[in-house]
Amino acid sequence: MKTTLFFLFALLFLQAYTQNTVTGYVLDEVSKEPLQGASVFYDGTTIGVVTNTDGYFSISTEKNSTSPLVISYFGYKNKVIKVTDKKNLGNIYLPEEIEQLNEVVLEPDTWSREKKLRIFRNQFLGTTLPAQKCKILNEDDVRLYYSKKEDILYAYANKPIKVQNKFLGYNLEYHLQDFEVRYKTNANGFRLTGSVFYAGTTLFMEIGKKPRRKYIKNRELTYFGSTLHFMRALSAKRLTEEKFRIFKESLEVQPYDYYKIEKIEDGSAKVIQSLERLNILHNRWSNSFIMVTQNPFYIDAHGNHSPVDVVLFGGDMGLLRIANTLPLDYESAN
Repeated sequence: MKTTLFFLFALLFLQAYTQNTVTGYVLDEVSKEPLQGASVFYDGTTIGVVTNTDGYFSISTEKNSTSPLVISYFGYKNKVIKVTDKKNLGNIYLPEEIEQLNEVVLEPDTWSREKKLRIFRNQFLGTTLPAQKCKILNEDDVRLYYSKKEDILYAYANKPIKVQNKFLGYNLEYHLQDFEVRYKTNANGFRLTGSVFYAGTTLFMEIGKKPRRKYIKNRELTYFGSTLHFMRALSAKRLTEEKFRIFKESLEVQPYDYYKIEKIEDGSAKVIQSLERLNILHNRWSNSFIMVTQNPFYIDAHGNHSPVDVVLFGGDMGLLRIANTLPLDYESAN
């Protein structure tokens, strides 16, 4: 009995020791009053808490992460904090969100809202099978504007975009910061989508108390061959084991001929890709490419890469949108 109790105590101590805990207080910037019920979460994960009556929060992770901490409260501007070694953030003040009138647009918008909303859904959620199981619950909060002069579709939202994903079993709150669809005309006169860019912070929440069997299966299918899967395999030097093959144009090369990977004490990895573009084949059918515009970049213990804007994916990986996105703290059972 004594041995059992000692083992249990040691296990609990180890779990507590390995956790990374961040604390703080969320307050109104003007009145200095505590904000009860403010959401505090790590971007792109299911790791989140709410503040108590004193505005206090304590949030823990088992792995070091480069994901920023997001503080959100209705009627206030979001605060995004890069958490470093400092574990007690002290007082965090949120300014009220001032509702501004739409900017006066001298150029008329020639597209109907139905057309703009259809394009927004396709480019934000995607066009894959999971996207067909996704629904934006508050589309009226999304403002859309098409500039004919620039040939760009813009989207804005003052409130989090609420998405229900019945393929993966998650409810999402996406705080949209930027969204642009740029169009171009090719040499033959055909008008094409030139590029899509969107940025924001995301909180994932389980639809039910625990995931249903079909959700677990769909998450596994979505994970394998994803950018998250690739980054984790690259960081751990397990590209071959995870069925990733690397190509220089059409010539297959050894997985690490063009990569230099250095492990860091906090569990992350420093990565240098010596060739700007490499092609990726996963499991013989998924074709993608990775472009790195600036070295080095970093992959944390969750598989999150930073800076996000220096690593670009194309091909099959590049087509994936919110509907195919898993939280960074997702762990495959295989």
